[in-house]
Formats: sequence, structure tokens, C-alpha cells
Amino acid sequence: MAVEDNGHANELSPEPAQPQGYAAVGDRVTSILEAAEHTAEQIRDEARALAEDIEREARADAERLKGELTADARSLREEAEGYARDMRLAVEAYATQHRRQAEEEARSLVADAERESATMREASAQMVRQVETEVRDRQEALRAEVRKLEHRKRDALERLHELAAALQDLLPGGESLARDLRPERAARGPSGS
Repeated sequence: MAVEDNGHANELSPEPAQPQGYAAVGDRVTSILEAAEHTAEQIRDEARALAEDIEREARADAERLKGELTADARSLREEAEGYARDMRLAVEAYATQHRRQAEEEARSLVADAERESATMREASAQMVRQVETEVRDRQEALRAEVRKLEHRKRDALERLHELAAALQDLLPGGESLARDLRPERAARGPSGS
């Protein structure tokens, strides 16, 4: 049993010193094809699992960040409203002769606090939108990676089929090799996996 670079055990037996006929070549090619398909399936499964983990973490991070930003905005709004309320009470207790000026200052402070609160709410909403965009971008990148891995699998399978065809052309009585490979494919079913 040989260990490949990716750490998976390769079930292929070491090459025999003497060829054992066309059936042995067919078995060898079939084993290579099956190992390639198995490895590609494992890579796709690992990519999907990684994508699911990243998506789950991104959703959790987005929800946590959204909650924190909402709580911060709420706290700031309550602070601003409390400050405005305190200012109104102070202005009402102030001397009558300065009442108009004090009320104007209080209205200005309330307006500023409301503008600041609205600005902070908008900033929080924008941060949430940005996090959601990043999550979508991560998902798209993962989908692209899965497509790339599937394309690589198809390319590897095509190369293996080409190798089998080349071997068939090189060996005398190539029909026997093709016949040896066909029963293995039929036994695996139409999906080829």
C-alpha cells in the first residue's frame, strides 16, 4: 500500500516484475481510474465541508456583528435621548429671561443628537450590508473553487481514458484490453463512480 502526497492510502499494489497479461494491465488501468475518481470525490467532499464551515462561521459572525452594532446604536440613541431629556429639564428650570435662548440651544442639541444617532444607525446598517456582501463573495469564491475542482477531476479522468486508449493502441490485440475494461465499468453502473 503506497501513501500519496495528500495523505490518502493508495490501494494499488506495487507493479509486478513480469507482466501478467492483458487482464493485469486492464486491472491496473481500472485501479488507476478508480483511485483518481475516489481522490476527486474526497477533494470535492472536503471542499464542500470547508464551504459549509466557512458559510456557517460567516453567518454566525454576521449575526453577532449585527447584534453588536444594533445594541451599540440603541445604546447611543438612548444616551442621546437621555441627554436631550436632561437638557430640556435644565432649560425649563432656567431663568425666564433666558428661556428662549436656552430652548433654542436645547433644540439644537436634540437635533444634533438625532442626526448623530441617525448617522450611527446608517453606519451600522452599512457595516451589516458589507458583512453580508463579504459572505456572498466568500460563498461565490467557494462555489468557483468547487467548480474548478470538478473541472480538474474531469480533466484527470479524460487523461486516464486517453492513457487507456493509448495503452490499447500499443498492445497487440487491443480489443481484449477494451473488453477487459468494459465489464468493470458496467459493474459500477452508468454514473462511473
